[in-house]
Amino acid sequence: MGVVEIKEQDFVKKTQVKDKKVLVDCYATWCGPCRMLSPIIDELSEEITNYDFYKLDVDEAEEIAKKYDISAIPALLIFIDGELEEKIIGFKTKEELKERLK
Repeated sequence: MGVVEIKEQDFVKKTQVKDKKVLVDCYATWCGPCRMLSPIIDELSEEITNYDFYKLDVDEAEEIAKKYDISAIPALLIFIDGELEEKIIGFKTKEELKERLK
């Protein structure tokens, strides 16, 4: 499926899904570590098929950033069955992320 860009108004519909595992890459266009993480997320989206992968620009989604207390980016939100299971802050290697996305 690859990584799909979503807007704030689509966030709930895409992440609050039962029987789904979802990773949301919360980023900003001006963020260097976010740009470094982006190709890793793209690769993982092709390799890990039991997750849906989304990108959300937090500069355009302030309410989501507030709701999930995203004060540093990149931030990855992992939802399982519609519930936030984990929030990962900062750049992580592909291997570190693969380990967490089992």
